[in-house]
Amino acid sequence: MSDRPRIVLTGATGLIGRALTKALAKGGYEVRALQSRTRGPGGMDVASGWIDEAFLEGAEAVIHLSGEPIAQRWTKAAKARILSSRVEGTRLLAAALARLKQPPKAFISMSGINRYGVRRPGETVTEASSLSNIGFLAEISEQWEIATQSAQKRGIRTVWLRTGVVLAGSGGALQKMRLPFSLGLGGPVGSGQQHLSWIRLGDLIRLIQWALATPGIQGAVNAVAPQPVTQRAFARCLGQALHRPAILPLPAFAVGLVFGEMGRETLLGDLAATPAKALAAGFVFETPDLPSALRAALCE
Repeated sequence: MSDRPRIVLTGATGLIGRALTKALAKGGYEVRALQSRTRGPGGMDVASGWIDEAFLEGAEAVIHLSGEPIAQRWTKAAKARILSSRVEGTRLLAAALARLKQPPKAFISMSGINRYGVRRPGETVTEASSLSNIGFLAEISEQWEIATQSAQKRGIRTVWLRTGVVLAGSGGALQKMRLPFSLGLGGPVGSGQQHLSWIRLGDLIRLIQWALATPGIQGAVNAVAPQPVTQRAFARCLGQALHRPAILPLPAFAVGLVFGEMGRETLLGDLAATPAKALAAGFVFETPDLPSALRAALCE
């Protein structure tokens, strides 16, 4: 049995989970993955409401990353899967943590900046800003955070990481954009004036580790870089990073036709969020500006 502090991690095979597992192991933790859709040792099956509580007993912390991908066409069935995987999965996990004889010191659960709504033009939001439940992503984020209540009531320090677009060369949105932009086919989306809140994967991993190691941090934490940008500025910076022009726009009507409701909320949303709580508590971003973040991400 390892004498290193143990972290239980859901979503360990995803983009964030893989990078976080490596970073935590390097930092001296024993990382154990809680497997989704598994009724057995080290498993959790949301559909049947079953979880291996013995696997959670005595963990230093639990970090909850798993959930059905957002980037898909939002059919009625897809919406149900997205909502259930996040809300029911989090509720099942939080309730199990609350029943443990030796609960973890911290429960870090993902959320999204859409907790503030889909569109806040002309405004910069922080953790102190008003919240919204208008829009599917806002509804998810609201219920996602509420689902952690059992853990909070037990006295477990609970953190909601409200993430924006995660930039990584190895996956996610940036990987999908790289080919068309490399071919000179990229450009601003919609009007180009709507804001995009983002964070490089490396800084997100460091922020998770910081939240894990900082006892005074709890509640909402905006997991975004300090400098949100417009869609037009993002396209220009990505084109420059790839040494290609980025002038071909993707009109708003085309976004709706191709991506449906998902595209209208994500690509046409307008939300400028900043990490006020993390900055005030002393967290330092390695790549706080978009040009340096893109250069680093594209080389990963």
